[in-house]
Amino acid sequence: METEGSAMERDDSTRLADSDGAQRLLESASAMQTAAESRHKLMVALNFASVYTLWGSTYLAIRFGVADLPPALLAGTRFLTAGSILLAWLLWRRVPLPPRSLIAPLAVTGLLLLFGGNWLVTWAELTVPSGMAAVIVANLPFFVATIEAVRGDGERLSAVGVAGLAIGFCGMLILMWPKLASGHNRGPGDFRGEIALLGANLCWAYGSIYARRRIRGIAPLMGVAFEMLIAGVALTAAGFLLGEAPRYHLTPRAALAVGWLIVAGSLCGYSSYIWLLHHVPAAKVSTYAYVNPIIAVFLGWLVLDERLDWRMALGTGVILGGVAVVNAARIRVRS
Repeated sequence: METEGSAMERDDSTRLADSDGAQRLLESASAMQTAAESRHKLMVALNFASVYTLWGSTYLAIRFGVADLPPALLAGTRFLTAGSILLAWLLWRRVPLPPRSLIAPLAVTGLLLLFGGNWLVTWAELTVPSGMAAVIVANLPFFVATIEAVRGDGERLSAVGVAGLAIGFCGMLILMWPKLASGHNRGPGDFRGEIALLGANLCWAYGSIYARRRIRGIAPLMGVAFEMLIAGVALTAAGFLLGEAPRYHLTPRAALAVGWLIVAGSLCGYSSYIWLLHHVPAAKVSTYAYVNPIIAVFLGWLVLDERLDWRMALGTGVILGGVAVVNAARIRVRS
């Protein structure tokens, strides 16, 4: 009887130990999941901060750059250099190259976002001030929402999210109203820069949605490097075909502008943007267009002595409110 009692006690102890071990494993897995979620939230916050702030400063850099460099070759220099640096770093870290099946989607994305979108913005700033250019680009979320709405399987914002977009658009109107009200009767050619910026919005919106749906199974930064290189080659070729080479004068001011565009705009800002497209719905990512005008307008006041008054402060507050509402809205996928 004593032997049977001892065996039963050992069995009970074993079961208790197994139960404790399983509980510890569950707790450890839960802690690991919580840590992973916290890291993901931190990465989302950091990448949004990069896109929101650094990209806002690029409008001023582009404005300085086009004073000495033609737009296509300026953009081509920027993306060829940034893409080469990023690709070399990724290869040094032994990040695998993209499969052949993704070369075409990467090319389409690079041509839409960088060749089309960025070239149009750069060209527009020949005639449109940097702050105004950033304000017009704030229409981007509407382009994204419209394209998604016509897609059978597209994402759409909830009613609260739509209200947030409307709030942000009202803030944009507050910022640009003085220039709109002071306009004179002019032909469409006088608004070619503004029209080009709306075309850039269309390219960016479609390219963002396309990239999120078609580019998978690749390290995001490797995709960024290939997109930059493809767009850089295309922009450089376009610049030579348009006869821009004789007007390419890399002055110290232009070199500083290009350097800032490479580091802040491409290596940091654009890389953050592509990372967000793979982890956050496109409609939320597009809210960067509401914050960029704030940075651009502030830098215009600081560097170019542009006016900063109550209207600017009010518009800034309204835009930030719209961004907060859109980011808090729940994105629903159309069934």
